[in-house]
Amino acid sequence: MLGDPIPEGRGKPGATGHIATAENVNKVRWLLVSGMKKPQIAEHLGITIPTLNKHYFKNLSVRNAQLAAISEVRGRTLLQLDKAAQGGSVSAMKEIGKIAKQAELECLASDIRKSNSSAKPLGVKAQRKEDAKPDGTWGFLGDAGPSKEVH
Repeated sequence: MLGDPIPEGRGKPGATGHIATAENVNKVRWLLVSGMKKPQIAEHLGITIPTLNKHYFKNLSVRNAQLAAISEVRGRTLLQLDKAAQGGSVSAMKEIGKIAKQAELECLASDIRKSNSSAKPLGVKAQRKEDAKPDGTWGFLGDAGPSKEVH
């Protein structure tokens, strides 16, 4: 009466009418954060993988769902730490400082990866073309530089 409704057809072959309860959504979230894969999660809930996909992974890959769950957990933790820090908890303030510093380092590392990935090496033909261009130093003539003798 007071719990989650029992779906029609429960216990009969075919579609069981699984309902994604708040408790099961939370279980799936935590199992994802812990690194479990779809088959283990489905087995833990007592459902098939297609049912798991239908109710818990709508338009999301496992990796994206896992990242979303981790982000949600981090966000909730930060909100609790912020609340404690505003209440005067020095340890919460220190922890927020560590998390902020880590986030800053992750942003900087991401920027470095982006700048390195955009500099692709030239192919053989493009490199030859680049090497053939004079750069204004007369280096393509060798060490002698421009010659003043005319024959």
